[in-house]
Amino acid sequence: MMLQESELIGTRGAQRPQLDPSLQHGTKGANVSTGERVASVVVGLGLVAYGLRHRTVPTLLLALAGGSLLRRGLTGRSRAYALMGVTEAAGEPGVVFELNTTILKPREELYRVWRDFENHPRFIPNLLSVRNLEAGRSHWVFQGPVGVVLEWDSRLTEDRPGERIEWHTLPGSKLPHTGTVRFEDAPGGRGTVVHLALRYHVPGGRAVALVAKLLGEEPKQYLSRGLRQFKQLQETGEVATVDAQTHGHRSRLGKTLSPRS
Repeated sequence: MMLQESELIGTRGAQRPQLDPSLQHGTKGANVSTGERVASVVVGLGLVAYGLRHRTVPTLLLALAGGSLLRRGLTGRSRAYALMGVTEAAGEPGVVFELNTTILKPREELYRVWRDFENHPRFIPNLLSVRNLEAGRSHWVFQGPVGVVLEWDSRLTEDRPGERIEWHTLPGSKLPHTGTVRFEDAPGGRGTVVHLALRYHVPGGRAVALVAKLLGEEPKQYLSRGLRQFKQLQETGEVATVDAQTHGHRSRLGKTLSPRS
């Protein structure tokens, strides 16, 4: 079965604020959220360091992009946002996507494997570790773009055995998101349809999201690969171990910049 996927950007009810001339010229306060500033500094420093170390045309262009991210992180101001009258100080609607696939296993069995979150590093690319905690909480460690490590705690909000799991991240998480996975009997008794939906806020905002997309390292790309590998693991008992596949589908630029062991 082919993996189906869709994506949308949540914009319902969003209103464009009135343009402020002083913001357009960068003479008034920050128009970038605190989370975006921190992520912009971290990713910007990584890009600058990598570009200056390797000194090729593509990596020097990345260093320039990193310098721009570093500046926005340190000043808290984005001229592009100001020109458009955009501020992210109050947060964004986030990005939503849904993936689904059919697996030739009973839904109760698939639920049990998914529900033990410590299994997830076996099939989700770049997920370094998961530790189950008490009261439905878990701690996650993930390697993001250019080797940046992101950590977060999540908590279950709904748990229906064999049917549905919902969760959300706790305050202070480096990748704020909410997610749902549903298990439904496939037509004709041909296994289980697994539906995975995620809404997330990009750490670093649109600028970092663009860098992640160029590198082939968006959350959707990781989870799309992860769901395919979950299917492989359940149906065949193993996941392909080709090195290039451990990071999911990446652009050529992403493969060039990926950390090497």
